[in-house]
Amino acid sequence: MIDAGISARDITGLVNLRDVGGLPMDDGGVTRAGVLYRSDAPRTGDTAPRHVPAWPPRVVVDLRSQREVKRSSCEWPGATTAHHHPLHDDAAPGVTPPADLPALYELILNSGAERIASLVPLVTRADGPVLVHCAAGKDRTGVVVAALLLAAGVKSAAVVADYLATAPNMAALQERWASAPTADRGRPPLGEQWFRTPEPAIVAVVERITAARGGAAGWLCDHGADRDDLLRWRGRLRA
Repeated sequence: MIDAGISARDITGLVNLRDVGGLPMDDGGVTRAGVLYRSDAPRTGDTAPRHVPAWPPRVVVDLRSQREVKRSSCEWPGATTAHHHPLHDDAAPGVTPPADLPALYELILNSGAERIASLVPLVTRADGPVLVHCAAGKDRTGVVVAALLLAAGVKSAAVVADYLATAPNMAALQERWASAPTADRGRPPLGEQWFRTPEPAIVAVVERITAARGGAAGWLCDHGADRDDLLRWRGRLRA
């Protein structure tokens, strides 16, 4: 997997961006670089990243709520197709969330499974890198990327490790949010627990998805994904 290479002091661009290339797959292969990126929310005027194979992405999937998008948006060049695909409003910063992250992820799976499955054609048919992001690139993005990786045949342990790779970037994310022109200085800061990346939380997601009949691909098909699209997705992501 390509190392994020983000300094905690560099907040002029995305601080939790990485390519999921290089992850081990169940059949002995690895994931292809330059196919799927994950990140925190981009802003107009961000410095271009230098640690991913190609930028800007050809397809962007924004999982944030409408309210979040209104507060902070990004203008992409004409060659980039952006899709606003809100996943779950309870995962948005500033919204009263469930008791903890495991409960939040369970809620996302319960209420957003069809939304996750509907992303399969977007990632499968793109003719370049796809960027999936939310606000932090950790919770909504983490659940969606976990499902896509598992459906492509990435090893469960590698999916967990990819989620945990977010942890070193959280301090920079807090700095970046505080520096935003739209930052609400009067709003109480989020509790530190919401910036953590607890392994049991993502393990529960992986176990639930893979326990479905037919594994992760079966879970996505049960919620509306096309099996042929999933086969093409596996072929696209495999190096």
